[in-house]
Amino acid sequence: MPRALPRFAAVVLVAVALTHFSVKPVDAQELAATATLLTVASTDATSGAPASMTSSDLTFGKSASAPDFSRIHRPSILPVLYATTAVTQALDAHSTMTALSRGAREANPVMQGVASNGGAFVAVKAGIAAGSIFAAEKMWRRNRAGAIATMVALNVVTAAVAVHNYRVASQMR
Repeated sequence: MPRALPRFAAVVLVAVALTHFSVKPVDAQELAATATLLTVASTDATSGAPASMTSSDLTFGKSASAPDFSRIHRPSILPVLYATTAVTQALDAHSTMTALSRGAREANPVMQGVASNGGAFVAVKAGIAAGSIFAAEKMWRRNRAGAIATMVALNVVTAAVAVHNYRVASQMR
């Protein structure tokens, strides 16, 4: 039973992430409506030359405050996907180290040099999780659906790798 627990946890985490998929996109028109415009006096009417600019020539719409982007909310699925990424990376690290301790070999050529050192391997896996979350945050600003799809795909693949590693470890007994 204890050997099945990590596999079960990986499958449940991916299933929860996939069923919790609820996104309400914000239209670009809604964002543009709340933004204020910067207007600048451009030229002197008599000579056609650029007018000298002072601080009074710059106006920010009705007030000098920043645009109100308070209506932009991160979809609730992203924090769930971020937590799932951390858990699936931890499961992958644990499953790999378990399989290696039972005589398996690392099949990923990129990770072969790191997999033999447990501390370095865990650090790399933590870096992968943090880097994935950082990349998704950057992507979310421009392509929300792409960020969510990328995180879902990463979590599914990582969970599948962890399940495969546990299966190999159980066969290596």
